[in-house]
Amino acid sequence: MAFSGAEGIIFDFNGTLYWDEDENREAWNRTAVMIRGRELSDDELSSLNGRTDEETVLYFLPDADIGTIDHWSGEKERIYKEICMNAGPELSPGSREVLSYLKKEGVPMAIASSAPKINMDWYIPFFGLEEYFPLSRIIAGRRDIPSKPDGTIFRIAAESIGIRPEKVLIFEDSESGVRAALDSGCMKVIRIRGPRGKDLSISGIEEIPSFEALLDTLL
Repeated sequence: MAFSGAEGIIFDFNGTLYWDEDENREAWNRTAVMIRGRELSDDELSSLNGRTDEETVLYFLPDADIGTIDHWSGEKERIYKEICMNAGPELSPGSREVLSYLKKEGVPMAIASSAPKINMDWYIPFFGLEEYFPLSRIIAGRRDIPSKPDGTIFRIAAESIGIRPEKVLIFEDSESGVRAALDSGCMKVIRIRGPRGKDLSISGIEEIPSFEALLDTLL
């Protein structure tokens, strides 16, 4: 069983619990056109996946000050939310059932996400995340935490549930996220491939298409 031996579970959010790759891609492409006159290439999108808005804006504008970073981050997220709402956002297939099962079993859970605060402040009430995660266990939108592939965010998330990283199972989707999970010293990382997932350059990582793949075992 995927959860065997784990004392706590940490979830990435975007691309894992919420599949928004198409919406995020479109929002960043529109923003890139406004900043530099052309969209992002597939290679650029892949390399920036899992990075913070601040880092992505600095990719476009290396000398940007905090005001410029906040302006373009805010513009991108305004576009992104509009696209998401038009698409009718839902948690990824099987997510809510898995979260409900883990809550019923009393398994400590946390979220460790690169999402900006403005987005997480929307996700929490919209998806009812507090049903499963106290606010203190939703680690996101913090400029004081290095971005993935650094594993700091997962170590902080593990601390929030009172479990040592080596006893924690992490669900991720992106290459930078998987590398961050490994860097944290976690017990195990499982990659959620999702509908647009590309092969990772990391070998030996367990992968499932979605949380639906766990339902027969759990329920």
